[in-house]
Amino acid sequence: MPILPLMVFITVWGGTGYALTRFSEMTMLAVMLLCTIVALLLGSLMYIVLARVMIRYDNSMNETEYEQTGQLGYISIAAGDGAVGEMKYVLHGTMRSIGVRAEMGQQLAKGDRVIILKVDKGIAAVTLFDRQIEQL
Repeated sequence: MPILPLMVFITVWGGTGYALTRFSEMTMLAVMLLCTIVALLLGSLMYIVLARVMIRYDNSMNETEYEQTGQLGYISIAAGDGAVGEMKYVLHGTMRSIGVRAEMGQQLAKGDRVIILKVDKGIAAVTLFDRQIEQL
């Protein structure tokens, strides 16, 4: 973003300098000082306008908003002990899916509600939601 105000500064500085040396009787030092002041003012104005426009429409991604740990979803492809299945969950209004592996000794049937405990190399370790509720 700082390149455009810099370009405005250089252009205004040069244009003002040309106009003042061509059409006025000012000394070179006064021309350079006036050109610098005018160019700084217009460059700053351009920066402020651009900053307001850019910030208004800036939707920066926040990494914590996309954290998969703790997401609640349901099993769409069953997984036995140590086998890989699939779960579906909603994140920011979009249905997403991820490969899942059950905790040791668990059987994940289609439709079971589960919570993601951690994600390692694209496979989520999950536990049954009902088990987590009982522990609370």
